[in-house]
Amino acid sequence: MDEVTAAAERMHRITKELSRRYQFRDRNAICCHGLSVTQCYALDALTDGGELTVTALARHLFLAVSTVTRILEPLERKGLARRRRGTGDRREVRIAITPRGRSLLGRIRAELVETQRALLSPLARVEREAVLKTLEGLVEAVTRWQDGCGPEGCGPVSGGPGATRRAGGSG
Repeated sequence: MDEVTAAAERMHRITKELSRRYQFRDRNAICCHGLSVTQCYALDALTDGGELTVTALARHLFLAVSTVTRILEPLERKGLARRRRGTGDRREVRIAITPRGRSLLGRIRAELVETQRALLSPLARVEREAVLKTLEGLVEAVTRWQDGCGPEGCGPVSGGPGATRRAGGSG
C-alpha cells in the first residue's frame, strides 16, 4: 500500500469515527428538545440562509424534496417554521424559521457549542487554531469534491449541493 492510500485509509477511519460520535452527540442533545437531528439541521439552514425554497433547503440538506416536505410538517405544527407559496411562481414553496424556532435553535446551538468548548479548552491556542484550520480545510476540500469531480465523474455529485435531487428521490 502506498503512502497516500494508507493516509486515505486512516482518514476514512478517523472521519467515520468522528461522524459516528458527533451524530450520537447531536442526537442526544437535539432529541431532548423534541426535534430530530434533520429537523434541527433544517432550522439551522433557515437561520443561516434566511427564507429558502423547499428545493434549496433539500439541496442544502442533501435530501429529496419529498423528504424535506415531510420533515417540515412537524416543524410547522410546532410553530417553529412557516411555509408560504411564492408570489411569482405559485408552484414555488418558501420556508422560513419563526421566532419560536429561532429561540429553540439558539438553545440547542448553545448546548452544542458548550461541548465544543469542553473539547477545545484543554488545548493550547496554537493547537486549537491548527485543529480548526485543518477542519476548515477538510470542509473546503469535501465541498470542492462534491461540487466538482467525484466518483461519478465531473459535475455535481448525486445528492450534492449542485444536484437537483438525490438519486432515487422523488423531488
